[in-house]
Amino acid sequence: MSASAFLERGMATVLSDLTDEVRRLYKEDEIPWVVGYSGGKDSTATLQLVLKALEGLPAEDRTKPVHVISTDTLVENPVAAAWVSRSLDVMAQTADDLDLPIKPHRLTPKVEDSFWVNLIGRGYAAPRPKFRWCT
Repeated sequence: MSASAFLERGMATVLSDLTDEVRRLYKEDEIPWVVGYSGGKDSTATLQLVLKALEGLPAEDRTKPVHVISTDTLVENPVAAAWVSRSLDVMAQTADDLDLPIKPHRLTPKVEDSFWVNLIGRGYAAPRPKFRWCT
């Protein structure tokens, strides 16, 4: 067996084991899930794993919602914000097409809780590596 075939088989086994584990956890109770999604590699991989696991369940076992939340603090790069917003739209359509209980949500702060109101209006110190605000 070649090294690449071994690695490929190994990765397939790992993914199969992980999707089985996600399915088991999903069916364990009726508590809805919340998955944070930024569009980065970690949250995308996590979400892909959840989607793949749910897709492998019979429709009658897809009983609880999975809320996918993406927080737009209103200071993101407009191109990145538009990309995430579009990906949430595609996600909603795909979930509908595949009959998956995925519910994407774009969260934004109230104006009075926004970055600029806090920074300029309230005089909060600017966030930095050792001091961050909770958004």
